[in-house]
Amino acid sequence: MKFLRNFILLLVLSGGALYCTNPDSEDFSVYLAQYVQDELADDAPGETEFGQKLRKGLGQIASAAASQITERVDLKVASVYTIDMAGESRRFVGVAGQFFPIQGK
Repeated sequence: MKFLRNFILLLVLSGGALYCTNPDSEDFSVYLAQYVQDELADDAPGETEFGQKLRKGLGQIASAAASQITERVDLKVASVYTIDMAGESRRFVGVAGQFFPIQGK
């Protein structure tokens, strides 16, 4: 009986913590800016300063447009974000303040 009570208490506390840390659309915009910059990163050493600024600028543009091109499904303890661009779909899950790509490329 104690085990069941403790297990239910653990589930309630875990669910409450996930609910409180469920990232919102603004958090996703910040993440998307960094994600775009990382995707465009040139792995070759010696990237020019102009190239770095261009990547940063494109990340900021993607961040600003995120609210218009992103569909969010709020699951209360997590959120699923879907972006459709140029016929390509990318999907991310946001949970506990973090984002993880789950589909795309």
